[in-house]
Amino acid sequence: MQFYVVNGQVPSETQDEGYTAFIDYMENGAPEDKTDGFELVARLHMPESGRICVICKAVDAKALFRHFMFWRSMFGVEFEYSPALTCGEMVEMQKQHNTRLGAAD
Repeated sequence: MQFYVVNGQVPSETQDEGYTAFIDYMENGAPEDKTDGFELVARLHMPESGRICVICKAVDAKALFRHFMFWRSMFGVEFEYSPALTCGEMVEMQKQHNTRLGAAD
């Protein structure tokens, strides 16, 4: 599965209503945080600015969008998705890049 960093912005006008729904979601065991093709790693809230940061893993864009679709359609939360690499993946990629650079000499 691919790691993603997802930044969200909750509109001020829906923040109270959205967080009330979020209380219910969490108290019901956060059932969508681990599904077939999606796994939440961390969810962080910055309520003073209405921002959310989520680190998750998803098999594809459909699984990613499926998880966030409710919050977008019900409360207008806007999300920005960025694929991310683990440290091990970054090291592997950089080593391959360094090898190609050395071959260019």
